[in-house]
Amino acid sequence: MMTHTTVQAMADINALYSSLLAADEAGDAAVLAAVAWQMYGQLATTAADLDALRARFRVYAASPHASGGRRSASRAARTDTCAAAA
Repeated sequence: MMTHTTVQAMADINALYSSLLAADEAGDAAVLAAVAWQMYGQLATTAADLDALRARFRVYAASPHASGGRRSASRAARTDTCAAAA
């Protein structure tokens, strides 16, 4: 699922890419360099956000509820009902 932040970052990159193409077509080296630098900064921020998300996922995956250490009450009831019916 994409968050609002992710969608905004993608829109920012798309806008910068359009500016990059326009500067290249115009042959404006100064604008081309400035836009490329902005794009580089945006991509670095996005990479940092992805690294933080990966770190949170690792913490979640290592937690007891993610590894099946605890069953929910509804799951336990279904399992017990199925065992009794057999």
